[in-house]
Amino acid sequence: MGKVGKAAVVVVASAKLAVKYGPQAKIAWDKGGKQAAAAATQRARTMTSRRKAFAHAATVVDGSVLKIAPDGTTAYVVFSGEQPIAAYPPQDLGFPTLLAHVDLDRRVPAEQGSRRPRGSGPKGPRALGRPGRPAGPPHA
Repeated sequence: MGKVGKAAVVVVASAKLAVKYGPQAKIAWDKGGKQAAAAATQRARTMTSRRKAFAHAATVVDGSVLKIAPDGTTAYVVFSGEQPIAAYPPQDLGFPTLLAHVDLDRRVPAEQGSRRPRGSGPKGPRALGRPGRPAGPPHA
């Protein structure tokens, strides 16, 4: 069977699956897919704001970042010494209002922000270790 024949078989099989499971897939998407997509988008925006804040803090003298949650959303305030200088994403409220009830001792120095987030370590069987084999790179 040539490439065209294999492609036709795949197309026919896909069409059969779409007809058979399409309605259930649409119902599942309507129930939870849109919320999951919105949550993933919000998480991506938060991580982008975090990266921008730590990059900015690394360029100022005695830079640090404080994570806050105004109005239920995550924002990061960049400090130079004891002075707040920026917020990511930009906030409509002023710094005195944003920082009214937060613990300023929870600020993270800029050099600590570049470390990898939890759970982003090496993946795969070598990272987990196999039975009878040590975890990590092979020994020569």
